[in-house]
Amino acid sequence: MATEQLQCFNKTCGQMYREEENHDEACCYHPGQPVFHDGFKGWDCCERKTRDFSLFMEFKGCKKGRHSNIKPVNLPNKSEKIEIPINKIENEDMKIENSISVSELVPPQSDLLESISINESPSVATAQPPPDPITICRLCKKEKSTLDLNEICRYHRGNVIFHDTYKFWTCCRHRRFDSFEDCQKFEPCARADSHDLIAKIEIKENWFQTNDSLTIALYGLKGVRKIENKSLVKLKGGRTLSVSFVDRNELIVFEKTWNLYDYVIGEKSSVQINPSNVQITLIKSRPKIHWPSIEQSKDTNN
Repeated sequence: MATEQLQCFNKTCGQMYREEENHDEACCYHPGQPVFHDGFKGWDCCERKTRDFSLFMEFKGCKKGRHSNIKPVNLPNKSEKIEIPINKIENEDMKIENSISVSELVPPQSDLLESISINESPSVATAQPPPDPITICRLCKKEKSTLDLNEICRYHRGNVIFHDTYKFWTCCRHRRFDSFEDCQKFEPCARADSHDLIAKIEIKENWFQTNDSLTIALYGLKGVRKIENKSLVKLKGGRTLSVSFVDRNELIVFEKTWNLYDYVIGEKSSVQINPSNVQITLIKSRPKIHWPSIEQSKDTNN
């Protein structure tokens, strides 16, 4: 009997495999780390470099070995900032430009909604489709296999909070529980006419920047397709970025909203869909301004 399929977590591999078919040359991967320097992208384990991020993502591994389903210890669970060295600015004019106040920038209207163009790599259509993802309801968080899709959805609008020895829902603070199991069983306070299905996919989100742009890279986001009015990237007020991507079955596989650190130019920004990742390149409204983070913090005044 064949064993279950496993996913390889060796860098740039990501293939599905069975352990009985694994061998010393089954996997082609990069043992090193990605390097971003002076506009070039590459791996510290091999000499190939490029300025094109999509080409960098398609660099084949430089080493062969066995597939491994063990995640690297340094694999982060949330956004990871990739620092790009910035040479010391000696030109006084550039120093002045780098300190421009946002008051000198005329921001777009707060309700202006723009669509950012999406491009799909030709290799996406010919790539082997990934296995069907686990599907859950966005509202009640239950797996599709446990749901009756003909029934209404009952769910909690809030989240579970652990405080001291108590557990409670933020939307139902009047009821507190000693047991997490009892808290989970507590009658939901909201309902919807139907379940809202979405894929449950684990991805790795990184970002890096140059003087003129900032790029958000969503690694492991496989199977995304450019489907009209389904895969959408919207920019509101030049600063609120919302994305929703679907697979070939029009199932939402990823969605998120960022409140950006600074303003970007929607008509010059773009999205690139690749077989194993999605790259969102945002053009800064204020070139040469260094972003310390993707999003603005609560005490950001720019």
